[in-house]
Amino acid sequence: MPVPESHSRQGSVTYPNVGRRGPSPSGARGGPSVSRENGYISSQAVAPRIVPSTSTDSGRELKTVRLPRECLQRFLSIARINTAQNRETCGLLLGKDKGSKYVVTTLLIPKQHSTSDTCTMDEEELVLQFTEERHLITLGWIHTHPTQSCFMSSVDLHTHSGFQRMLPESFAVVCAPSSQPQFGIFRLTDPGGLQTILDCTVKEAFHPHPELPIYTDCDNSHVQMKDMPLEIVDLRA
Repeated sequence: MPVPESHSRQGSVTYPNVGRRGPSPSGARGGPSVSRENGYISSQAVAPRIVPSTSTDSGRELKTVRLPRECLQRFLSIARINTAQNRETCGLLLGKDKGSKYVVTTLLIPKQHSTSDTCTMDEEELVLQFTEERHLITLGWIHTHPTQSCFMSSVDLHTHSGFQRMLPESFAVVCAPSSQPQFGIFRLTDPGGLQTILDCTVKEAFHPHPELPIYTDCDNSHVQMKDMPLEIVDLRA
């Protein structure tokens, strides 16, 4: 299966390389605008700059993606040890194409190493082997912000652009256990946000983007939470 490019500054990392939190290009759900000054990160509440969620995309209807309702809390439980140590955790949301809809069936936790604001997947070939053997596709990804709020940083946006470029229905879940809301399900706006990020050539991880709605929540549109089975596979074990 094709592999999305990440916005890594330290080499080619093919799945979520969740780097330092850069400025949020939109105050998703009243989220923070983040700035970096003298090596420190500070946040300031701003008015939302996020477009209403919609199930249409570049003139076509997005297929519904069904996400097991238990996935978010189960992932927080898996990430609890890292969260207590102020370290990020990331995972992949895999599933099947059911024709009229996509269905998330598996939460895959890859081998990884992390810090308070980074999470890098290791041994990507194990993920590729797993997805190919199970005939699964990557529908989304999920990661924690151990101490920050629920928003998409500039690095998150660049990471997600690789997923959404290949599958328009792709989504990103951000878990912020120490904040309210604790969860956000996001995607880049298209048209607008996706091409803006793909065209961005700024090399620094911390950087702003144009003053337009770059991402939106999608849990009230094409991503639907359902009571359904979820397989969890932890490749770290």
